[in-house]
Amino acid sequence: QDEIINKVKQAGFIISEMKETQITPEMAAQFYKAQENQPFFDCLHFFNCLMPWFSSGPSMVMILTKENAVEDWRKLMGPTDPEKAKETNPDSLRAQFAKDILRNAVHGSSNEEQAKTAIDFVFGDVDLESLKQKYVYV
Repeated sequence: QDEIINKVKQAGFIISEMKETQITPEMAAQFYKAQENQPFFDCLHFFNCLMPWFSSGPSMVMILTKENAVEDWRKLMGPTDPEKAKETNPDSLRAQFAKDILRNAVHGSSNEEQAKTAIDFVFGDVDLESLKQKYVYV
C-alpha cells in the first residue's frame, strides 16, 4: 500500500482525501449497479467472485487531483489484466502490484462523471470545486 501511494505521488498526483474503509457486499452491489447492463458485466462472476473479494478486508480509497487526472490515472494503473500489463506497460501499478485479474491492486473511474459519483458514494458531500483541478476516484 505504501509503495502504491509513493508511486501515485511520484506521478504528480495530489492525494486530496484518503481513508481506509470496509466495503460491504451491499456497498459493492450499489457501487457497481451502473455497470450491470454493460456487456462486460457478468452478474454471476460479480456475485460469486468480485463482491466477496471487495468485502474481504479494508480498502484504501483516495481522491486524487491533477490536470488530466482520469486519463493519467488510467495510464498509471495499466491494463486490467496484470499479465497484459506486464507485457505492454511494465511500469504500471497493475504490472507491479496485481496478483491476478480479480485482485488487480487498483481501481479507477473511466470518466469524470463516474469519478464524481464514486467520490459522492465513498466520501459523501465533498466540495470538488474547491480542489480546482481534475479528480479521479481510486
